[in-house]
Amino acid sequence: MSMIADKIEKFILDRMREEQEKLILKRNELADELDCAPSQISYVLSTRFSNERG
Repeated sequence: MSMIADKIEKFILDRMREEQEKLILKRNELADELDCAPSQISYVLSTRFSNERG
């Protein structure tokens, strides 16, 4: 799962760089765009974008 997780993380980080003010992600739409399950989006958000990780 790490390869798809890396792809999801990179996509989100790239979008964050583009959108300076705020970023709204829709889990199902993002999953469709990245060809993965919505639960994989949730996993990446909870493990790689937590308060502990900054």
